[in-house]
Parts: sequence; C-alpha cells; structure tokens
Amino acid sequence: MSWIDNSCNTFEEVFSLRENLYRDYQSFAQVFVSEGLLEERLMQLCQQRCEQLHRSGHRVAGLDQELVEVLPQWYNSPLFSPLEKAALQLAECFCLDPHSISDAMTDAVIAHSSDAGLVALLEYLALCDGFARFRVLLVTEEAA
Repeated sequence: MSWIDNSCNTFEEVFSLRENLYRDYQSFAQVFVSEGLLEERLMQLCQQRCEQLHRSGHRVAGLDQELVEVLPQWYNSPLFSPLEKAALQLAECFCLDPHSISDAMTDAVIAHSSDAGLVALLEYLALCDGFARFRVLLVTEEAA
C-alpha cells in the first residue's frame, strides 16, 4: 500500500497525481530514444538492473524473461554485448557505490561507444537510479 492515495496502486498512478511532473519525466526519458543517444535494449537492461538492485519489484516492459533472470549474472552470460556488460557494471556501481566507479569502467564504455555515449549513459543511470528509489519510497504494489 502506498503512503499516498490508496486508490493508486502503481508507480504511474501515484506519479500521475502530479501530471505536470509525470509528463516532464516521460518527455525527458524519451529524449534518450528520440535523439538516438542510447540503444533501447541497453536502456531497458540498465533500468531493469537498477530496479533489481533496489528491489523495487518493477519489471521493465520489452525485456525477455530469460534476460531478466540472467541479469544478476550478466558478467558470465554470452547474452550481453561488451557495451552492455560495461554499462551494466557501471549501473551496479552507480546504484550501490558511485565512488567505486573507476577510470577503467568508464573507459570500457567509451571503447564501445564514445565520450558522448558515456555522458548519456551516466545521465540515464541517474534517472534509473533515482526513479527506482522513488518507486520503492512510494511503496506501490509493484514494490511490495
């Protein structure tokens, strides 16, 4: 049950209580796709990993169940590209201990992307991390 309006059971329902903020959030999140800043699958993987790390219970739409299940062991799986593995390592550190992010980790992302790709990824991780925490704090059914 949410601390907020009992009729709201999902993150979207609670967040939409402030329609202007929810619209702005949706618009900002879409910039990464519409501007081609990050590949959609990479974004989904990073968001799902952040949700898992914060135990929000949220399932990102569009990811195969197999990917969701192996995501905690991404480093041992052939299902993930070198860029995805570099991004997932960064995502884990970003969520758990941002001070642990090393030059080698950022260099790995740049090697498979670019400096601009690294900046876009870090900004997207900030969005994922923050809203995964927000989802948990709002205590929607998804996070129960």
